[in-house]
Amino acid sequence: MRVAVVGAGFSGLVSSIYLSRVANVTLFEEHGEVGVPEHCTGVVSGAVWEALSSFVSSEVNEGALEEFFLGLPEGVGVTLKGPKGFAAKLDRRRLEEELLETALAEGVKFVKKLVIRVTPKGYVDNEKYDRAVIAEGWRAELSERLGVAAKPRRVYGLNLEVVGRAAYPGRAEVWFDKSLAPGFFSWVVMLDGKAVVGTAATKGYDVRALARKALEVAERRGLVEGEVKKEYGGVIQTGPPSLTPCASKVCATGDAAGLNKPVTGGGLYPSLYVASRYPSNVDNLVKAYRVIVPRLLAETPVARALHGAPQRAYVKLFTALDGEVLRVTEYDNHLKTLAELVQSKKAFKLLKALLKAFYPL
Repeated sequence: MRVAVVGAGFSGLVSSIYLSRVANVTLFEEHGEVGVPEHCTGVVSGAVWEALSSFVSSEVNEGALEEFFLGLPEGVGVTLKGPKGFAAKLDRRRLEEELLETALAEGVKFVKKLVIRVTPKGYVDNEKYDRAVIAEGWRAELSERLGVAAKPRRVYGLNLEVVGRAAYPGRAEVWFDKSLAPGFFSWVVMLDGKAVVGTAATKGYDVRALARKALEVAERRGLVEGEVKKEYGGVIQTGPPSLTPCASKVCATGDAAGLNKPVTGGGLYPSLYVASRYPSNVDNLVKAYRVIVPRLLAETPVARALHGAPQRAYVKLFTALDGEVLRVTEYDNHLKTLAELVQSKKAFKLLKALLKAFYPL
């Protein structure tokens, strides 16, 4: 069987690696290198890192994260505490470079070429393949023509990487504040010797100015200290996914198919989930999407409520929960995370705070 994969970002690379187990794979990429432009923060679950670690070196992992503070920028809020190895911050550029090395070692043929046409019958430009996977990113031009592209809500994010001192390595803070992240949230990811401070906003805002403002807050609170060595960012998709990601012999994946966790915009887990199921479903690739797409669709209303809430709701919620520490084990499936919280010993206080904050708005 001959399979074409169009696009050598994360989704295309992992799809190529898994499909190479059952097919001869040709990977098309219009650029001469992978991993650029850098745009993703690179925080993944321990389970995702464990799966990826069979393809890449340990140097890709920049550090573990086991605490996530959710709240207001001034430090009022709740801490979600996970087990050892709960999450990890990855070097996204190095990740994709090493994934390409693995793909080549597995026999994937890498072709530097801009693909301009894919058909439902498996033609990539003028060459016929038994299957084709389109991993072209959020612009999704080829996928749109085929009717398999997602139509998600998008925000625009920017990361500032600060090299120096981080107050609490292994901890990330997520801030809900309309003045820093209108329509989304801001974040501070703290590692040994460096931190990533970022934010995102809906179209029309100066996201660079907002990120600098978030950095000022982090510095004022003593969370980070040092010099900004680089900045990077891009589009963040917050659902819904495509409900029709495949057309005959062709499927979209990654951002093109809206395979992003709606609450956080993270795309590595859903793309890896689908790619890992391609080999057992190569005769009918749409089966690889049948569990994850409904789940992402169900998470989308949760994301809309969280991202679109008025500031007073955030203030009420996090003030009511200030200082609480809640233990969780699930990172990737946000519906399971919510279920864990609702079933915890502090469920009554959590539900009371949610009702007080969000009803009536």
